[in-house]
Amino acid sequence: MNRAAALRWAIWIVIIGGIIGWTIWRNVQTQKTVDDLVSRDPARQVSAAKVLATHDSLYDLVQQRSLPARMRAAEAFERLGTEEAAKALLALQKDPEIKMRERVTQALITLAPKYPQPLLDALKDADSNVRAGAAKALATLGEPIVPKLVEALKDSNSRAAASDALSRIGKVCTPQVLPLIEDKDEALRTAVAELLGKLGDPRAVPALLKHQDDSPAVRRVVIGALAAIAHPSAEDALLRAVNNPEDDGDARAQAAVALGKIASPRAVSALVRALSDEDLVLRSAAVGALARAGRAAIPALSQAIRNPDPEVRRLAAEALGGMSDPAAVAPLAAALKDGDYRVRRAAATALGQTGQPSAIPHLLEALADPDGGVGEAAANSLAMLGAPAVQPLLAKLGGGNPTVAYLAARALSAMGDASIPALQSVLNSPNSNARHWALVALAGNSSPRAVELLRQVQGKLPESERWIVDEALMRLASGAS
Repeated sequence: MNRAAALRWAIWIVIIGGIIGWTIWRNVQTQKTVDDLVSRDPARQVSAAKVLATHDSLYDLVQQRSLPARMRAAEAFERLGTEEAAKALLALQKDPEIKMRERVTQALITLAPKYPQPLLDALKDADSNVRAGAAKALATLGEPIVPKLVEALKDSNSRAAASDALSRIGKVCTPQVLPLIEDKDEALRTAVAELLGKLGDPRAVPALLKHQDDSPAVRRVVIGALAAIAHPSAEDALLRAVNNPEDDGDARAQAAVALGKIASPRAVSALVRALSDEDLVLRSAAVGALARAGRAAIPALSQAIRNPDPEVRRLAAEALGGMSDPAAVAPLAAALKDGDYRVRRAAATALGQTGQPSAIPHLLEALADPDGGVGEAAANSLAMLGAPAVQPLLAKLGGGNPTVAYLAARALSAMGDASIPALQSVLNSPNSNARHWALVALAGNSSPRAVELLRQVQGKLPESERWIVDEALMRLASGAS
């Protein structure tokens, strides 16, 4: 190799070595700056934040640190308080840890009044966490930011996040959002209708009603929005949806829920009719809606309890069970006599859900139902009714029907501590059946008080009854180990 070639190689080696050395030095300096960023010294934090705010790899650099350190980085950019700091915080909003994202969002909320534009730009970011954080921060600005959010709503890339921000601001947005429902863009009309539903402002009802015969996609969302607002002025449109089997199933179900809130006679009648609809989702929604309608729906449901279709009768019983109203007990008591066991089971369950002590005599009678499922449902309901049912159940322990006595014991056992004093008193009863089933009830009760009582009486019982206690205590000991 001649001297010229050797010199060229030497120069290349020096250049490459210099580049490598500079890169290493730069990386070391960058890491030192990150150390300052995540330190506990405010002055060092701010100085480092100024340097790193525009760094292309800021997120990756910070992400290498622990969660507490990353949260201090967010604190540093909040302290810096510049527009570049806001942009840096948006980059950190991509963090996978929710605690970190919450901390970054709080910092963005602090900076939002001075620097809303980076947040508006972030509404179309590719990362969903960045979009969500920007929307939350912008929402804190309230009505003054609404015009810019409405403009962002027109852009398909920022539409979802802008809608989120507007829905957080609330009904004050309605007047500025409403005109967009007349836009030629179907996707925008759909988004606006959905947003108006979230805002829940009755002022939007007239505009929404104009679009109830829009395209099927828009109509579905319009019905959902009207249902979310649930204003009486939308009743006709909601009734039309519930009664139209050609409408979208989810929209019909939402309309049913809204009619339960309105609870007019027409609404209740439509909901009762919906109990026989072929759409299972609608039927389920109608049950919940009728329960929400409360006393206004009881007369119609009392009629439905006598419907020729057993499925309608069953669903009517379920709806009555969703009401904490004494007036619901009578029709449910009638349903306990139904010829279909599924209706009787539903009625037995519903009577407990009403929470009414007046249901107790009917449930006690149902313990003897020929269908075991009805008896079990009645026992569960009696246990749910608690203290008022204790004494009536005790009276069933000493009867001649072992199935009824067993179910009564099971109900008392399920009450936990509430039934223990009464059961303890039965242990001294001259009625051997009552003593036997009282022991069974205590044996099925895992309450510490029940266990202690069983241990106290264990040695005092005749062999014919002691085995119940022995098995219970062995089972409890095995479960504890």
